[in-house]
Parts: sequence; structure tokens; C-alpha cells
Amino acid sequence: MAEYVIETEGLVKIYRDRSGEVKALDGVDIRVPKGVVFGLFGPNGSGKTTLISILVGLQLPTSGTARVLGFDCVRESVEIRKRLGLLPENYGFYEHMTAYENLEFLGRLDGISKNELKRRILEVLEMVGLSEWANAKVKGFSRGMTQRLALAQALLKDPLLLVLDEPTLGLDPQGTAMFRDLVERVVKSGKTVLISTHLLHEIGHICTHAALIRRGKLVAHGSLDELSKPYIEARGFLYEIAAPGEVERLLHEVKQLDGILEVSLVNEKVRVRAKRDIGGELARLAGRFRVRSLSFLPPSWDELYQYYQGGGWE
Repeated sequence: MAEYVIETEGLVKIYRDRSGEVKALDGVDIRVPKGVVFGLFGPNGSGKTTLISILVGLQLPTSGTARVLGFDCVRESVEIRKRLGLLPENYGFYEHMTAYENLEFLGRLDGISKNELKRRILEVLEMVGLSEWANAKVKGFSRGMTQRLALAQALLKDPLLLVLDEPTLGLDPQGTAMFRDLVERVVKSGKTVLISTHLLHEIGHICTHAALIRRGKLVAHGSLDELSKPYIEARGFLYEIAAPGEVERLLHEVKQLDGILEVSLVNEKVRVRAKRDIGGELARLAGRFRVRSLSFLPPSWDELYQYYQGGGWE
């Protein structure tokens, strides 16, 4: 397999209508390593769905190149779809058919053998928590149950790459937790997951890599560590100390350290932001107090998004 599961170079997509041209993608270059959870982050209308449509061969780029699993997205899209599981933002099923029958129909279209298909259907229904409703007609499903079934169909081929467009829309907290657990299990099996979303607070923290896109342009791209460095250099290092019964004395001592930008009390824990790495000094200071924990708090994907996007979602 190629070094990257997904690789684009200078990808441009222009839509034309009577009012003129709209550049949905403007020179997008991304690289997705194997075996990661890759987040494609951006507000609605930023170009995320257009990018996914090109990657899976549903649209042609205006210019530039894109490869998925080593195959060219224009010339070899059929080979890509054989190895890829897709959950689009809006997915429809035959409502007069049961969950099992829908998956059986889709599996046959994908060429999965009869014996293998039966095993896989039962397996994926169990994975998404729908085993009890295997023989229930889809017309009685809630929005969340339908979304779970859509996840099941994306997993049906046991794909090398799972592409999920806004996968938690319609899921309740229990369903969202199930989804996060499912993604982690898929990645542990050696596969790669691409998640397109604007709901960073729900699933951003399971991503190890990301591309941040805005108005068709790539704003930033890389691993959490790579994207965190500029943020930390600009905003400082953030630490959290839990020291029950020692808070006031600890606050006083911490404020005496060089390079302190801010000290605050959050949920009875001392939070310290500094313009340099003071982890070693805090550890030595902690030895003089009854400290329960001392942690460095890396920026969240939501914080990184706000930083790279200039503070807004518009």
C-alpha cells in the first residue's frame, strides 16, 4: 500500500452556474497516514463534503490530483469503492424492509458472498447496537437508529478505509459514546478512519490528525502535536494541579515563578499558563505540597480550530 492512505495535491473544484463560478476547493493538499483517526474540520459550506465526494469518485475535480489507498480517484474510483466504507451525511434506506434486509441488499450489490454476508451483517449490527432490531422495519426507526444502521452499512465490507461525513448527527449521548468506541476499535484493527465534522466537542478528541478547512482553503494540517506547537508558542503552556487543602498556599507559590501568564482556580484545581515550559519546576514545587495530580493540558481540537481559523466558524 502507498505511504499515505489519502493524498491530494493542488485539488480544485469549481462549480459554475448562471451567477458565475464558485470555488468549493482551492488548492487543497492533504496527506492521511495509515492507521489514524483523521478529522476533516470546518464549518458547514467549507468544502468538506465536496472533498469527500471527489475522494470516493462521486465527483471529478476541476484540477489537481487525488489518490486513495494508492488508486487514482478519477481513473480507478471503482477499485477505491471496493475497499472503502462510506457514511454520507444523508443516507436513505428502504423503509418497508428490515434492517437485516437492507444490509443484505447492499451487501449483494457490493458482491459479498452469501455465507460471508450473513456473518458480516450479524457482526456489524452487534457493533452498532442494533442486534435487537435486525428484523424490525426501518420505517419505525428513530433518527439515531437510522444513523446507527448507516454506520453498519459503512462497515459491511470490512473496509480498509472508513469515511464518515457528520457521523454523529442524530445520535443521542449514548449513541455518540458508542460511535467513539467503535472508531477506536476499527483503528486498533489496523484500519484508517476519516471523519468530516463541525461538531468538534463531540468527537474531536478521538482524532490524532486533522485538516482544518475554511471556504475551500486548507488552513492547517498535521498531527495533534504538530498543530499544537504554534498554538503553545503563541498562547503558552497550560498545567493543572490538584492539591486539596493546599490551594491558597500553592497559588501563592506558583505566582512567584518566572514566565507566569495566568493562574486561576477551576473546580478546586489550580490552572497555570506560562510562556515557557515550567513542568519541571511545578513538579519540584509539588513535592512540598499534598498534590494529588499534576498534568500538562494540551490544546483541544476545538481550541486549535479557533486559533487557526482566527476565532470564528463563519
